Amino acid sequence: MSPARKSLRLLLAEDSEDDEALVLRALRAGGYDVQHLRVESAAAMGAALDAGPWDIVISDYHMPGFSAPEAFRVLRERGLDVPFIIVSGTVGEEVAVDAMRLGLHDYLLKGNLLRLVPAIEREMREAALRAERRQMQEELLIADRMSSVGVLAAGIGHEINNPLAAAYGNLEVAVELVGALEREVRTTAPEAMAAAPAEWQARLAHRLNDLAAPLRDALDGAEQVRVIVRDLRLFSRASDEELRRPVDVRRMMESTLRMAWNEIRQRARLVRAYGEVPPVLANESRLGQIFLNLVMNAAQAIPTGNSEGNEIHVSTSLAGDRVAIEVRDTGAGIPPEVLPKVFDAFFTTKPIGVGTGLGLTICHRLVSALGGSISVESKVGEGSSFRVLLPAAQNPLPTGAGPSKPVEPAPGRRARIAVIDDDASVAIVVARLLGARHDVLPFLSARQALAEVRGGGFDVILCDLMMPDFDGMDFHAELARANPELLPRLVMMTAGAFTPRARAFFESTTNPRLEKPFDRAKLLAVVAALVDGGSS
Repeated sequence: MSPARKSLRLLLAEDSEDDEALVLRALRAGGYDVQHLRVESAAAMGAALDAGPWDIVISDYHMPGFSAPEAFRVLRERGLDVPFIIVSGTVGEEVAVDAMRLGLHDYLLKGNLLRLVPAIEREMREAALRAERRQMQEELLIADRMSSVGVLAAGIGHEINNPLAAAYGNLEVAVELVGALEREVRTTAPEAMAAAPAEWQARLAHRLNDLAAPLRDALDGAEQVRVIVRDLRLFSRASDEELRRPVDVRRMMESTLRMAWNEIRQRARLVRAYGEVPPVLANESRLGQIFLNLVMNAAQAIPTGNSEGNEIHVSTSLAGDRVAIEVRDTGAGIPPEVLPKVFDAFFTTKPIGVGTGLGLTICHRLVSALGGSISVESKVGEGSSFRVLLPAAQNPLPTGAGPSKPVEPAPGRRARIAVIDDDASVAIVVARLLGARHDVLPFLSARQALAEVRGGGFDVILCDLMMPDFDGMDFHAELARANPELLPRLVMMTAGAFTPRARAFFESTTNPRLEKPFDRAKLLAVVAALVDGGSS
């Protein structure tokens, strides 16, 4: 009984049909059933890679208008780890050495293809091992992030509960004041009010002033909670892991410090020294993970109980064409014999149960992946200093990058708006926020809203993303199928795209998005962009 044949998807960069047949003959003789595509240009190579996947790339070295190094560059530009082997009749020793320096995996001569099948099998095994290592590294990254968030959980709860307690208490006071005013108006005879209108006007103004103060304080408390939740979402974000954009390191550090504040303030004074620096090209979530690990490492190097006598110093500066971020502490310091090991996996000087031994290792890996470097200086009894150098982004931050308080747009055309959210309190508050300028109809079910929306007449449709049974994604799909003309009017509201399906949805759609919690100015700006052609 003959052994089962193995399948192989081959992308062949080759201009000769005869040499194509030569390679296929060798592979079939080696027990492979080959599905292949032959390409002769960079454009065709790119299109084929995009249509993949491929198990192996085999390329001639010299072709009219194309070459193996160019083919390898097209592969690398797409971030693909597909084994790449040169099979050529013109590869000399010097050319082969240059090819290997570029990172190409192997080369063979067309006149001797006995090594082709063993070379392919070796390279495919190594590619599988690299994929396993990458998967393991990703799992370690997630474990480290979850560990950091776990350590911070109690502190984050404290930071949320303080402003939440203030907001809750002030709202109770406001409700009591409104009740007292209502009782006073109800129990006072109209004749008494008419007899002293100036006195009643003054009394009413005084009561309203009393009411305004706790409401403003409650709003401030709610804003503090919103900032903390935004920071937490930024650090825990699983989507766009590899997407890089210009990031303001000072803003990112401030988010980090808010996250770690409860740990810091029990141990040391916080000193900031932010120099003017350009943005860096990075992924916000992973840059935040670097900063959080460094700040938490500094805090945990200092025992509690003497916060005024210790210091955590955070600074940004320019170092040539690079951005320098430094986190310095006055903790116990690191012994010289230990210092070379601090970036090793699972090495830690902390007590059992404090840290995983992964934080600095992951910092080193993430910084290196961004094209930067990380170094440490330390003296026992004096503290440690970690310095990160990152290349500056070539492009500036987009105009208006970073959180800012939106300005309410001027009143425009009165519009008819549908609000779809299974949470009645959200649907009602959106209707209240928009009701002075627009006609708003709330719905608690996306399925029930479909018939009304299809009936026409709505200028804007605000729909929550995550709902039971029939959610915002289902609603979008149904409109796309039967009423695509309504899609440009649809705005998705979300408290977080926390499922793979939701993240994939946002990656594939261009509809405007409203991140909860939003304020009146942001809500009005998004509506105005659709109704009056403004910008949002």
